Amino acid sequence: MTETSRRQSLRRTLRLPLSLGRRLPALTADVSRGGFQAELPQVFLPGSQVHGFFLVEEKEVAFRGTVTWAEAGNPQLSIFSRIGVAFDSLPEGLDALLSKKERRPSRKKKLKK
Repeated sequence: MTETSRRQSLRRTLRLPLSLGRRLPALTADVSRGGFQAELPQVFLPGSQVHGFFLVEEKEVAFRGTVTWAEAGNPQLSIFSRIGVAFDSLPEGLDALLSKKERRPSRKKKLKK
């Protein structure tokens, strides 16, 4: 595994609405202390600086980061683009949410016979 593909922190499936530059709505696919993956109609080039906010329990949590990878979607097939963003620093309001998610034990469903 190369250094660029090694994850530095645990990722959680967390669907949060977000806005990039207060103009472009998107939705997270997963979030960690290092960054997030988002699904959106447009695609950004890797290296692009982005800023915006997440909606966390009706509060805006501002962030700044850099697009580390991007995958173009196909609007004709209604497939959104995906981007990975590394935070410049962990947003304050996101820290508490991630801490709460990390403490929660995973529940396994029992199969009925």
